[in-house]
Amino acid sequence: MTTMPAEANLSELLQKPKDTIARMQGSARRGITLHRRDDEDLYLTTAARAEEAVQVVDSTTRMFVALMKSDPTAVELLTRVFPDAFPWVRFLPEPAVREFLVEFMDTARASVELDTVSPLAPVIAAWKATAEIYADPELAAELREPTEGDFGQAAPPAETE
Repeated sequence: MTTMPAEANLSELLQKPKDTIARMQGSARRGITLHRRDDEDLYLTTAARAEEAVQVVDSTTRMFVALMKSDPTAVELLTRVFPDAFPWVRFLPEPAVREFLVEFMDTARASVELDTVSPLAPVIAAWKATAEIYADPELAAELREPTEGDFGQAAPPAETE
C-alpha cells in the first residue's frame, strides 16, 4: 500500500512552522511537498534523510558497477532484467539497452561524486524518447531518411534557471 506524501502550501510553513514540520515528520517519507503559487514546488526533508537517499544511490551504484566489472555475464543479465525497472526499454534494440545500462550506471556513479542525482533524469528522459521513436515504426523510418539542404541556423536552447 502506498501512502500519500505530506503536502502543504509554503504559506502554511511560514505561518505555522511547528505544525507543518510535525506533519512532515509524521509522514512515511519524512518529507513534505511545499506548493508555491508562482514557482516550482519544493520538497522539504531532514538533512539526514537526504543523505540517506544519496548513500543508497551510492552503495547501489557501486555494487552494480563492481558486479559489471567482476563478472562478464553481469551486463548481459542486467540487460535482460532492465525492462523490469524501465518497461519501455523493450522497444530498444538489445545493443541500445546495453548502452543505456552502461550510461545509466556511469552517470549514477559520477552523480554521487557530485552529491546530486539530478544528472540521471536527462539520461532516462533521452533514452525514453529514443524508445518512443523505436516504438513508432513510421516515425523511426522517417527519421532514418536522409535529409537534403540546409535548414538554417538552429535556435539557441532555452535558458533554464
